[in-house]
Amino acid sequence: MKNFRILFLLIALWGLQTALAQDLSGVKIHINPGHGGWDSDDRGVPTPLFPKVGPNLGFWESQSNLDKGLQLRDMLLALGANVQISRTQNRTEDDLRLSVIVRMANEFQADFMLSIHSNAGQGVANYVLMLFAGKSDGDTHIYPTPTPRSDESKAISTEIAKNLIKNRLNNWSTPHYNVSGDKTFARLQMGWNDGYGVLRGLTVPGVISEGSMHDYIPEAYRLMNMEYKWLEAWNFKKAFCTYFKNAEIPTGNIAGWVKDNSLKITDGQYIKYGKDILLPIDGAKVSLVETGASYTVDNNRNGVYVFKDLQPGTYTIRVEAQGYHTQEQSVKVTKNEISYQNIELVKIRNTPPQVTAYSPKVAENETVECSSDIVLDFNWDMDEASTSGAFSISPQREGKITFENNTKRLRFKPRIPFEKSTRYTVTLKRTAKHPDNMSMENDFSFSFTTKDRNRLALLAGFPNNEYKVMQASNPAFYFIFDGKLGSTNMLQQNIQVFDSENKELEKAPMSIRKNKIRKGGYGDVYFETSNPLEAGKKYKVVLGSDVVDNIGMPLVDPIEIHFTASTIQVNDKNVVEDFEGKVGFVYEAAQSRNTQSALSEKSSSERLFGSSSNMLKATFSQQDAFAVYKVSTPSVSSTKGRAFGLHVYGDMSNNELQLELTQGATVKYLSLCKLSFWGWQFVEAKIEEAGDYTLSGIRILRKEGVISGKSTIYIDNLLQYDNLISSWNSPSFEREELALLLYPNPTQKMVFVRSESEEKPVLQLYSIDGSLLKTVLSKEMDISEFPSGSYLMKIAFRNRTFARPVLLSK
Repeated sequence: MKNFRILFLLIALWGLQTALAQDLSGVKIHINPGHGGWDSDDRGVPTPLFPKVGPNLGFWESQSNLDKGLQLRDMLLALGANVQISRTQNRTEDDLRLSVIVRMANEFQADFMLSIHSNAGQGVANYVLMLFAGKSDGDTHIYPTPTPRSDESKAISTEIAKNLIKNRLNNWSTPHYNVSGDKTFARLQMGWNDGYGVLRGLTVPGVISEGSMHDYIPEAYRLMNMEYKWLEAWNFKKAFCTYFKNAEIPTGNIAGWVKDNSLKITDGQYIKYGKDILLPIDGAKVSLVETGASYTVDNNRNGVYVFKDLQPGTYTIRVEAQGYHTQEQSVKVTKNEISYQNIELVKIRNTPPQVTAYSPKVAENETVECSSDIVLDFNWDMDEASTSGAFSISPQREGKITFENNTKRLRFKPRIPFEKSTRYTVTLKRTAKHPDNMSMENDFSFSFTTKDRNRLALLAGFPNNEYKVMQASNPAFYFIFDGKLGSTNMLQQNIQVFDSENKELEKAPMSIRKNKIRKGGYGDVYFETSNPLEAGKKYKVVLGSDVVDNIGMPLVDPIEIHFTASTIQVNDKNVVEDFEGKVGFVYEAAQSRNTQSALSEKSSSERLFGSSSNMLKATFSQQDAFAVYKVSTPSVSSTKGRAFGLHVYGDMSNNELQLELTQGATVKYLSLCKLSFWGWQFVEAKIEEAGDYTLSGIRILRKEGVISGKSTIYIDNLLQYDNLISSWNSPSFEREELALLLYPNPTQKMVFVRSESEEKPVLQLYSIDGSLLKTVLSKEMDISEFPSGSYLMKIAFRNRTFARPVLLSK
């Protein structure tokens, strides 16, 4: 009898608890489904599944909020609550002004006002945010509009947040919820002075619930599932039952997702946390064995399933999907809770794996780029360990194996490019398996031969081995390669400038230009630093080994070039031409050779002094060419031992800039510089031969160079003075005929020296960083043993020494 009374008492208590849980009578809830109308006030999120969104197409926050709100309304009405909802349709006309929504809640005298939303965080975050009507703890700021029931708002909002954060279908980027006062949050995060409009002026407790972040794409897919939205509504209901009635919901729910245990989502590069990377199985059937209830997963790439309002107890879930092994799981349902059970199905793989495609795949007589990856495609997703172990290449080459396309593709990327003109054989042994432990039936192999280029070569650049001084006030860098360059982002990361303390200098993003050379297949990059350099300080530019061209050919060997920042301008010498009046030099076609077009004019865009400089421009039609620009009225005279100095904005053409001097009827040319630099430099030359001279013009003499076919330079402040300022230039007079020629240039193997002297010179080949590579006593040198790139050839006769750049392009 005693046991019977105890049982009766327990049944009565359970009935009382059930009654409490089912009774929200007297509680007034205002529901505001945020936004509305699929319009500009709404937020539609394009996804790989729905690249274009529109009414009833893809994810829209307005529809998601409304679905949650309507389901919550029905739940609360079933519990006897008094419910007001601000809209029941997704139309623009139902998207009420925020002040109207506030007035509705106040006039309704709601016990709580719930504004349902989801958040956005640039696709990289996903967390729970509750913005309750009021101020966060510790905020002493005075706001224009008071929130009289802030403590209640915070308490109810915290109860909601505790429920939402338990969601195990989701992957939170942070495991903690954020409950903040809307006034504080809006002021600190948004720069607003009086909180959010949908809470501003509330005289009842309220919150903006940002239940998750819908621009995290896996969450957008889940929010297109009605039952997933039902779960959020159920969590709101649970919070109200707890807060207003201190009651529990007597039933529980089962929820989870169904995904492939190894295949991954491959559409799009969006962020995926945790198991969100796994491929949901659309159309999977989930059943409860005990009740016979079933659920079919939708086709919105979320894998979600839900079973609602179940009596507490243990249930068996059976999951079936075409092409997968059936799986059963035991789940315990607890009252007042959601029991989460995520299912990973194993694919049925009932045939051996085999290679279905491969690359590089070429004919016997064809060759492939040395930078090529080796790619194998399979009919099944593969076991990574056994497949990696079965892969080999002969001759052996170091590299990295990765798997793509849900492990149905193997990619081998060599650590450095393959050797030139080499035959390689790739083998995959039959020990390669798929996850069902079935091996290939036979070994697989193929062969290919590489081309004769396996490095990206730097052909020219500034700063360089000849010009190691850069203008401090406007530092400009320019480099030319033997192939079109890859992405700008790659260049940003792999070409760096450092100061003497090894601190990287920031590049000006808008200054970066690449691949502006249109002919010859060359690639180039130009950039400036965001801030000026400090004159007199030493710097270095590093071209990293991962600088690549547009076929993926890397530089391989990093290049480091040291230089010094300078003011460039020379102000303490006599100025004989400032280029401020009329044009200092005028193009003279009759005295030029093989010049297609030329121009001389004042320029205010590039100048060092005053308001203008003199621009000189020429386009050459042949290699043997020069452009002459004459002084209108020659008036500057000079003699042996005197020096000329000139400020020149170079163009990297490698052409030679010369001053034309006349001595009676004799014309001689004084070499000022090679135009193998970019930006402003100060160059000078000293007259070594006896006699009286008159400055009659200036000449651009075409030399061998990647872009020597055109020249555009600027000159400013021509000076004359005694003795050279520096010893960096050792110029000499040259007759109109070329006294010395290094050819062919570029070359694939041999370089030859042509000169009027019968003497054999000493030829010394230097790398771009100044290292001596080879020396011969001859008028020729074989340089084919070195990689493609830019070099410096020093040509030393008994009484004179020359230096010429050499471009080796194999």
